[in-house]
Amino acid sequence: MKTQMRTLDLETEYKRLEDLIVTSKTFFLAGHLNPDGDTIGSMLAIASVLKRLGKKVRTFSQDPVPENLRFLPHVKGIRSRPPSSKARFDAAILLECSNPARGGNLEPVLKRAAKVVNLDHHKTSEFYGDINIVEPHSSSTAEIVYRLFYNMNVHVTKREAACLYTGIVTDTGRFHFPATSPRTLEVASRLLETGFKFSRVNDLLYATKACEGLKILGRALESLEMRAGGRLAVLTLLASDFKELGARSEHTENVINFGLMPPGVKAAVMFREEDDRIGVTFRSRGHLDVSAVAKSFGGGGHRNAAGCRVRGSLHDVREKIIAVLTGLLKT
Repeated sequence: MKTQMRTLDLETEYKRLEDLIVTSKTFFLAGHLNPDGDTIGSMLAIASVLKRLGKKVRTFSQDPVPENLRFLPHVKGIRSRPPSSKARFDAAILLECSNPARGGNLEPVLKRAAKVVNLDHHKTSEFYGDINIVEPHSSSTAEIVYRLFYNMNVHVTKREAACLYTGIVTDTGRFHFPATSPRTLEVASRLLETGFKFSRVNDLLYATKACEGLKILGRALESLEMRAGGRLAVLTLLASDFKELGARSEHTENVINFGLMPPGVKAAVMFREEDDRIGVTFRSRGHLDVSAVAKSFGGGGHRNAAGCRVRGSLHDVREKIIAVLTGLLKT
């Protein structure tokens, strides 16, 4: 009965969003800090469809779009400066933001939006929107966006398909992560039917890497430590590493996944020293829920993939989080 109620509520939220799109004229779209393929791909796909429907759209990302995603169509239209204080929007749609703060300093903009929409697939998402479409069982936000388009009988163009495919393929780790479902593969298949060059997208995402990215990967692997009797892999990147190698935070994309490769590892954590905080990324196997750890430190995510940004010294943050993970691995 509870499952049916959730389904009914979710269908109602989809219908409310469809009605909002039809009746609204101006939209503000934003994703989370340090945006990834799912955030950017979903944002660009929604923006494209809204514009085809005659809507005015402002796309925003407080942090720059990573280099490996700049091949996506219309990506240059994403702005890093927030709208002026005079700007008003009929709707603000937040993508993959478990809470508004995940998108940066958005509060002034959200206050000037008639409706706020929360589109997310993380189970740690807070229901802060006027409309909340949160599907923890979806592989990605892009999969949710495709369902929205399907419900609205919207034809997906090749360019929009490339954006949504990018969101799905990156958030599933090339269909490797447990969140991949039969529906995920069906959606990917339908996107491929549009005829976009998926092999080129795969090549740009996974067979092309900046020299800085390769160097920072090497530095991270050099830092590899094994804890909890070999069940926990710890990677650490210092601010000096980034400065010395000319690398940026975006160059660490997918680095954490190498931490899960040693036999016997059940969880991996990567610490990244930033200007004012420590960026922490988690990965795990099986039923080990790292999203609970991330949430306890102000972040969120999925059971097997999560993250947070924590104030404090690198030493203190490392010791606190490693202690929690070690205790979790003993249970």
